[in-house]
Amino acid sequence: MQQGDERNHLRISDHASVDKAVVIEHAGHVSLSGGELKQRRRPLQAPRDIPEFTGRQEIIKRVEASLLSERSAPAVWVLSGMAGVGKSSIAIRIANKFPNNFPDGILYANLAGASAKPTDTTDVLNRFLKDLGVSVGELPSGYESLVTAYRTLIATKAILVVLDDAADTAQVNDLIPTSPLSAALITSRRPLATLPGSQSIPIDVWTADESIKFLQVLLGASRVQSASDEASELAEICGRLPLALRIIGAQLIRRPLWPLARMVSRLRDEQRRLEVLRADDIAIRSVFATAYESLTPDQARLFRIVGLTLGPTFSIESVAIMANEDEYTVEDLLEDLADRHLISPDEVPGRYQLHDLMRLFAKERAYDEESPEERIATLRRLLEWHLRVLEGDSPSVRTWVRLERRSLVTGVLIAGENGWDDICWRTANELATYNSLDSEYIDWITCNQAGLKAAQNCRSREGQALMTGGLGQASRALDKLNDARSYLEQSLQAFREIADQHGCAEILWEIGKTASEQWDIARAISAYTESIEIFKAIRHPSYVARAFHALGHLYSGIGRHDEALAWYEKELQLAAEHGANARHRGVAYQGMAACLDASGMAEQSVESYEKSITLAREAGDTKGLRIRLVRKAKVLENLGRVAEANAAYLEALEISREEQNDNAITWAKHSLADALVRQNEIEKADALYAEALTAADLEDDPEGFISTLHCWGDSYTKRGNFDHAVELLEQAALAARRTEKEQDLMQILLCRSRVEEKKADIPSALFHVQEAVKVARSYGSARILADCLKNEGRVLKKLENLRVAADVYDEQLRLEVLMQQWGSARNAANELSLIWGELEDFVKAEKYGTIASEYSAREETEK
Repeated sequence: MQQGDERNHLRISDHASVDKAVVIEHAGHVSLSGGELKQRRRPLQAPRDIPEFTGRQEIIKRVEASLLSERSAPAVWVLSGMAGVGKSSIAIRIANKFPNNFPDGILYANLAGASAKPTDTTDVLNRFLKDLGVSVGELPSGYESLVTAYRTLIATKAILVVLDDAADTAQVNDLIPTSPLSAALITSRRPLATLPGSQSIPIDVWTADESIKFLQVLLGASRVQSASDEASELAEICGRLPLALRIIGAQLIRRPLWPLARMVSRLRDEQRRLEVLRADDIAIRSVFATAYESLTPDQARLFRIVGLTLGPTFSIESVAIMANEDEYTVEDLLEDLADRHLISPDEVPGRYQLHDLMRLFAKERAYDEESPEERIATLRRLLEWHLRVLEGDSPSVRTWVRLERRSLVTGVLIAGENGWDDICWRTANELATYNSLDSEYIDWITCNQAGLKAAQNCRSREGQALMTGGLGQASRALDKLNDARSYLEQSLQAFREIADQHGCAEILWEIGKTASEQWDIARAISAYTESIEIFKAIRHPSYVARAFHALGHLYSGIGRHDEALAWYEKELQLAAEHGANARHRGVAYQGMAACLDASGMAEQSVESYEKSITLAREAGDTKGLRIRLVRKAKVLENLGRVAEANAAYLEALEISREEQNDNAITWAKHSLADALVRQNEIEKADALYAEALTAADLEDDPEGFISTLHCWGDSYTKRGNFDHAVELLEQAALAARRTEKEQDLMQILLCRSRVEEKKADIPSALFHVQEAVKVARSYGSARILADCLKNEGRVLKKLENLRVAADVYDEQLRLEVLMQQWGSARNAANELSLIWGELEDFVKAEKYGTIASEYSAREETEK
């Protein structure tokens, strides 16, 4: 524009200018006549702002920064994301927030790009020109002339063009202004990556906090805060998708008396969730359907197949297997779906994910449009592929299992539901190895329970043996010892029936281990011994050595140290004969060292620990080295060699730090702190306890966190600071309950009971010890239960409840005999003799006195 002689001149070219007219030189020489440009309209078409708009401040700040910067071209922003994520709301908020930056107006158009019939750009151009003041008679007739007229009219303007729901680059390219004073704000379900000069701004779902804030604005803070758990669950069920939460909010506004829990209950049913998510003329299903209907037949079919995937993420390969197509074709189609934000790329290359609500929609489409036969065939191809990969020998299988875990576990269950029994139990069996390695015990139990049912259905005794064996191992890992024992005995019976010697030997070793933890000494010895004979017969010396070590540990635990040492000697001899590596020999010396310490041979124990430590260094076994250093340090403490002990503790701590192993650091710190308490270095000990507790994490290292609290509380008990001890023990018990660490919980409860005894609060002491007994009964360890019963009996005696105390000591006595703990059995019998004497039942008193003498003699004989 040029200003002169009080007239406006628009220079079209070097040789063309007009006075009080707009001439557009183009094909056909279209001419528009009319009033002066300064009389044209200033459109302000931004839709009404949304009062309850939540979050997105980073995006708005990014746009604001772009507006304030110097530009040589118009700012063009593309907000892309899935349907319902709030792209339009953000665009409307921005348009309403910065109108002063665009004095020549704001143009807005809904391009309906997600629908099957996107708005024609010609129609948008015609409307924009009319909105800018061009009369109907002045509008050019051809598309190119419309574009030229539009560009010319806004060539020098500061105008914002908001293009909502764009289909693709072609639909918006000619609508973007050219003036550096102007800007274009585009929303699309596709990123429009080929649009020149555009800034891509991907829009994700809300955070959990943004979701809650939105509900508070919509429903009122008090209504949401009074049901915070339900509000959080609502947000997660809706996948934190803004449109879904707006729909739910609208329903709850209309029903002010409804508790949020009622809406949560309605949404929990996945079969009805999409139906519930509708209000007035807005429905999630309809919004998703608009995008689905614009897909090609091949894209639509793959979208339906994606709805049948079984995990939160899925790979190109898995979808190719399901679709029975080559991976290249499938990858192209998945990328098309990702461009439309129907799916999204995962952080792991080659994998994708699906929003929970979109998954339900895709699955719904699959069930509506695919025949049952096609769906079943699709799933079976996937599950057969799972089994092939698991049975293969690829070194990357463990990584693959971690990525596909949810799909694999769900696949086992689906195989069982569909009667594909062989696939079900075989997949569960192959998956067991990785469940064990990754400590996924709940998944292990879930799969093996389904696998057991499948093996029973197809009458496979091999399958039943393997499934019950796995259930036993997983149950023991979860401290469900009674369940573990039952499953393992069933497994042994099945392996015997099919004459699988290796299977029998493995399960016998597992039974021995479980029986040892239960302190069922006779069964443990017989199981270990039989497993040794079988492993010798089938020539598996490493398994024989493992059982030798287990027997050494078992005999040492019951005080039969000479027999224990004999088993450790056998283990070392076998290791020498078969050239066992340093790691295995180190384990043998570690067991021998612990046995020597328990038998009172402390100097010899230190020598064995030194050998095991040397072997750990040779093998690069840092975990074994840390453990042995700490155990050696405790023996050195007992010998009065405190400086050497502390040096060993500090070395263990330094190794943990070098490993950058937070769990090991916590363990090493509280081990040293325990030693400092014993050495009366209280201030140093407390500082270390505090450091260990600060660094420990209940989720990542529950054992370290709980043990630190417990030991610190116990140290305060020894100092006589009972109130502080109770505070720490309460925290430890709460953490043990939360993480289901029953063995820790029992010991904490016993410690708490003793504290209450020292405080002379005997009823409280009884309450806590009885809680420990209750937990011990379900846990299944005879040793721990016997210890709890002994403490309960003592407290009952203090309350002069002698008859109940007698019942408790009688149960303890039976357990001590089962465990061959003759000294403890003698003590229990003596307590019973005294109690019945006080109750003046002298026959029973004499009977238990005699029993006590017999057990005393038995103890002396075994010594």
